[in-house]
Amino acid sequence: MIWMFAGSGLAKLAVAAGGAALLSGPLNTPDTWVMGRISYAPPLATHLASTSSLRGVVGAMKIGDSGVVLDVERWPLTPIEEQRHPVRTYRLASERVARQGKFLVATPAFDLVKVAAPHYRGRIYPEFIRLDLAGRIAPYAQVYEIQAQGIEQNPAQYRSLVNEIAHQVREANPGATILAGLSTNPSGKVVHVASLVRDVRDTQGIVQGYWLNIPQAGLACPACGTAKPTVAVRLLRKIFRENGVFVICCVWPQIFREMSTFQSRNNLCMGERVSNVQNRKILCIV
Repeated sequence: MIWMFAGSGLAKLAVAAGGAALLSGPLNTPDTWVMGRISYAPPLATHLASTSSLRGVVGAMKIGDSGVVLDVERWPLTPIEEQRHPVRTYRLASERVARQGKFLVATPAFDLVKVAAPHYRGRIYPEFIRLDLAGRIAPYAQVYEIQAQGIEQNPAQYRSLVNEIAHQVREANPGATILAGLSTNPSGKVVHVASLVRDVRDTQGIVQGYWLNIPQAGLACPACGTAKPTVAVRLLRKIFRENGVFVICCVWPQIFREMSTFQSRNNLCMGERVSNVQNRKILCIV
């Protein structure tokens, strides 16, 4: 299962209680995708560039990046013409990324409906589906991320939306990798971990992974409030446990030196005990 993180979000995860254990254990894999270069990134992670406009597509890429995330939304970070014509934007981006030998991750926001159909006054999700924006964008992207985090607190609606958009993407691009969005605090809302766990359970057979957002108030999300990385830690622990992967939640110094490259090695145990070490899976009694 793919887990994609913004670099800023991964940095918050790394310093949260239990976060370093996740990064040195089950998240230390090429299926962890990290946008940007940060010191906390797991050694085996896949690195991606990230931008919100066509102008930034080529400039954002660095040596070692496997692909580019283009996040087109109704916000100040994306030029208005690119918001009005998202299909054209992703087509041009695809051409530029392909010339660099990279893959494109398309993450168009549902609120583009308000720009593409400015006179529409109904709910944005049905209109996004009616306009078939996902199906029209999908041919130009190797990876398509469904920004469904806005309804993640209603697992039934979340599954329905993810399923509908995934169907449109696969109809247009059968080989596309599909991710779904999750957030620890979308637009500042309080999120229950149980809802996120059910979202993953209900959709992991539809998509190949998730973009786990850990936002904080800023230009990209003025209403997001304080970041909630502990929500991400609890979600990831639960999902990994359900999939038979035990999280290293406490490591003694000699074990830590063997299994991790992180420099911050203090205050990891927090009163927990290692009960089993076998096949690089460490089960902790919390």
